[in-house]
Amino acid sequence: MNQRRFIKAANKLSTLAIAAVLATSASAQEPTQQPAQQTVAIKIEGPAQKQQLEFLGTPRLHQVYEQAQISQTEVFWPGVRLVSANKQNQIMQQQRELAQHLHQLQIHFLDNDQHSYAQLVGRIAAQVANWPLIGAEPIGRGHVEQGPKSITFGVDINKKSALTSSYDEARLFLNANPALTADRYQLLLPNIKQHQFEHLQIIGAVWVPFAMTYHPDFTARETAKAEKLKQRFEPITLKEKVVQITAAGDVQTLYIDPHNAYQQEFSAGAKVVALFDTSKLPSRYQNLNEQMIELARYWNPMQPQISQQGHFTTVSQYVKDKQEPPMLWLGESHKRQQPSTNDFGSWGLLQVPSGRHADVGEFAFTYYDSEEYRRWAINLQVFPWLEATLRYNDIRTRLYSGFESFSGDQTYKDRGVDFKFRLTEESRWVPETSVGIRDLAGTGLFAGEYIAASKRFGNFDFTAGVGWGYLGKNGNINNPFCEISDEFCRREAGFSGRGGTFEADKWFKGNAAWFGGLEYQTPWDPLTVKVEYDSNNYINEPSTVPMLQDSRWNYGVEYDLGRNMSLKFSYERGNTFMFGVTIRTNFDQMTQPKLDTPPREPQPTKVASIEDFKQQEQMNQLRSAISQEASTWVSEIALNEEDKTLTLYGGQNRYRDSEIALERLGRVLASETPESIETYQFVTVSGNTELAQDNIDAEIFKDAIARRTINATTQQAYSRSEVTDAPGETLYGSEFEFAKLPTMSVKPYINQSFGGPEAFYMYQVGLDVRAHYALSKNTFAYTTVSGRILDNYDKFNYLGGREEGPLPRVRTYVREYVTSSDIYLRNLIIGHQEQLSKDLFAFGYVGYQEEMFGGFGGELLYRELDSNWAVGVDVNYARQRDWENHFGFRDYDVITGHVTGYWRPNFFPNTLLTVAAGQFLAGDRGVQVAFEHKFESGIIAGAYAAKTNVSSEEYGEGSFTKGFYISIPFDLIQLRHSAGRGSIGWSPLTRDGGQMLGREFSLFGATDKRSPYYVD
Repeated sequence: MNQRRFIKAANKLSTLAIAAVLATSASAQEPTQQPAQQTVAIKIEGPAQKQQLEFLGTPRLHQVYEQAQISQTEVFWPGVRLVSANKQNQIMQQQRELAQHLHQLQIHFLDNDQHSYAQLVGRIAAQVANWPLIGAEPIGRGHVEQGPKSITFGVDINKKSALTSSYDEARLFLNANPALTADRYQLLLPNIKQHQFEHLQIIGAVWVPFAMTYHPDFTARETAKAEKLKQRFEPITLKEKVVQITAAGDVQTLYIDPHNAYQQEFSAGAKVVALFDTSKLPSRYQNLNEQMIELARYWNPMQPQISQQGHFTTVSQYVKDKQEPPMLWLGESHKRQQPSTNDFGSWGLLQVPSGRHADVGEFAFTYYDSEEYRRWAINLQVFPWLEATLRYNDIRTRLYSGFESFSGDQTYKDRGVDFKFRLTEESRWVPETSVGIRDLAGTGLFAGEYIAASKRFGNFDFTAGVGWGYLGKNGNINNPFCEISDEFCRREAGFSGRGGTFEADKWFKGNAAWFGGLEYQTPWDPLTVKVEYDSNNYINEPSTVPMLQDSRWNYGVEYDLGRNMSLKFSYERGNTFMFGVTIRTNFDQMTQPKLDTPPREPQPTKVASIEDFKQQEQMNQLRSAISQEASTWVSEIALNEEDKTLTLYGGQNRYRDSEIALERLGRVLASETPESIETYQFVTVSGNTELAQDNIDAEIFKDAIARRTINATTQQAYSRSEVTDAPGETLYGSEFEFAKLPTMSVKPYINQSFGGPEAFYMYQVGLDVRAHYALSKNTFAYTTVSGRILDNYDKFNYLGGREEGPLPRVRTYVREYVTSSDIYLRNLIIGHQEQLSKDLFAFGYVGYQEEMFGGFGGELLYRELDSNWAVGVDVNYARQRDWENHFGFRDYDVITGHVTGYWRPNFFPNTLLTVAAGQFLAGDRGVQVAFEHKFESGIIAGAYAAKTNVSSEEYGEGSFTKGFYISIPFDLIQLRHSAGRGSIGWSPLTRDGGQMLGREFSLFGATDKRSPYYVD
């Protein structure tokens, strides 16, 4: 007890000493009205010959290192910190606030008669109040470098720098060599001996901070078990994971429970923060863990230990620990485990699903083969709680139809869409639980519902669940929902309409069966083993042939080939061998290195006065530099009356991440404009349409790129606003001139359709040659000429529509259009765009709008700046084009148009919901709904469906129009930056109902800069 009191007192005295040292020069500095130069005083603690430095002006960090004459070999560089008086006050205030919050939590527990919790929280509050914290500035690399962004309608979080900067980093890299502005500093240089100890130090949600032995050859879970860490935790402490703060101030989450642990390691000398179990805290205290972790990063490196114990180096080679690692119950995997796909392509075992969900963005393509069925499936983890699967089942024992003239000898193809929703996340005692629906809107041949739970213990992942429909044919239990209503005891067979409808009235009805199994990660990393108990009895299968089941146990293995590919082999039903392959990637984590010229380094301005800057030669040089270095064209430059704000009008189409272009633009302006200019404004324009204005605070921006102050970031210099009404004197302005030649581009295209009766996969591959020519600032002509290279659309023979009936053939003439000529005119339009007000945009067009229809029309869009919603309306007269004559028309025409709402809900980040109501090409009326989600990589996955006043029988097979698509940024598949995108679409069938006019341009895409979605 006396030792703990002594340590607390020493910590308090040390913190007070730092504050006193930083304050010593305060009284000696009398402010003057016009100081010649400010003095920067730096107190040095550690192995350096000079313990006090003073500089006139603003020294760089490397100058401090050099003049202090540091003994570099004695310094523990990961622990070096630069403390400022301002930051010290800030950190101490945060420390007091956290202690106060903990005391308030203590009062809450007392008021609720939870006295043991109250006593514990009181001790934690006292512990936090006595942490030896320092106001360390972010002096390391990374402060203005590009990094991951969290985007909400284009607003970025600030990037953080490392808290330490070594001697060589400060000498070689500007980002690790900040200038020290007027303040009082203390440079802390811990020596290696201070950090030579063999213990990890546990702080945070514990009764008293304690130390445990560091085992360099143990995993984190092995260390936790050997040191009985969980037994030393309190009831209010989270026992599944801890957070370690390394000597360099880096933060890492370590998992130590059998359900989530894999081979992670503790870092020598780390502070280990024990976390609160937030399920036991009131909602207003849910962020206590984040506050503790952030404060622990500022631990005083001169007081690295809680108590003095045995010494053990953290920088030299470790001697192998004599203690053998403890035996871990059920083992521990080498890497964080991800669920694998089952025979149906969703996350699961073999025939049955699991309760598992993968990381957001996880994408998998699975092919599985057996004697009766072949399956192709794509699976995507859209949100942490939502998995979607699209699947085709090839029933090899059945023909597509009984009419050879209609479908030849093609076998029957059944489409299915599955969804799985997570109900509970896995924790120490609670399994990951999900509810799923298989074959949600198909023919119902494989339709089923299930509730599944999965729990991991080391290398074993156990699953148990209950299934209905196809997953409940075994009938080994009574349907539990029969206790609610007798309606759940019966399930109608077959499917309604022409397939493809949602038959919710059958869900969770009829026979029920339980299923279960496990997936085992073997000691050989690439190999996993699966065992399951099947809930299907394989009677009355869609194959229409007997499928004997000699055993209800299925066995399988999956071998990871590396490079995101795995092979699957299984023995099922006691008599059948099956095999498959899975290819997977992650849409959220995909990146692509880039080849690009480095941005301009900070340099003095080349123009001294405003008068020199206004010269036409200077304007030309500025525009040229911006074009070359920021890939940005400028059509107008203006300077306000006070000569303080420079406004540029233009745009850029090279960088998908617009912040890259903005920073490059700012770097050019910082050295090409006079120092007296305080604000740069860049207005993105399209013709005469002004979309948005990006503002750069010149002083903050220059401070950030040159690290003239420690805390300045480029993001702090940016803001967005409506366009300035009066930009001032025009220094440069370009008049419209007709170009000598149109802008040309060539790109490949692919049209495709899956699952038709003529062939499972129908496609056309070719090249599009595009030309764009400006007729005025707001008017243009655009055309696409397509050349067919390869296709099989000559097999298409659908004759289901009647031109005089409720469904005229607006799309099912696809064979005629794509096979009539190897070269054809896809579109040719003249368009004109206007901005009616700051938020209202208009677009009119006439010509051949798409491959099958031409005519004229117009669109209006209302879209506010940085708003998460917009609304538009379009009206079109469309006439069907003649496939035998590139410029002719057929007799069919229609008025088509929609009122469209666009919404990006705050509770679904990076998600766009579009609802369009109106009249479609076939004259049918209804609604099309589209849902798309953008992942961190920029890939967009979307789905759409249209339901109109045409019945399922009139529509034909599939019942209604639906499809899926993936939009991929070009810069993910190339080394150069690009703002363009390419899309891959899938539609199950080509039918005439619910079809929209395929316009090349839409105002929502053209005004994306108003509230960025397609670009970052």
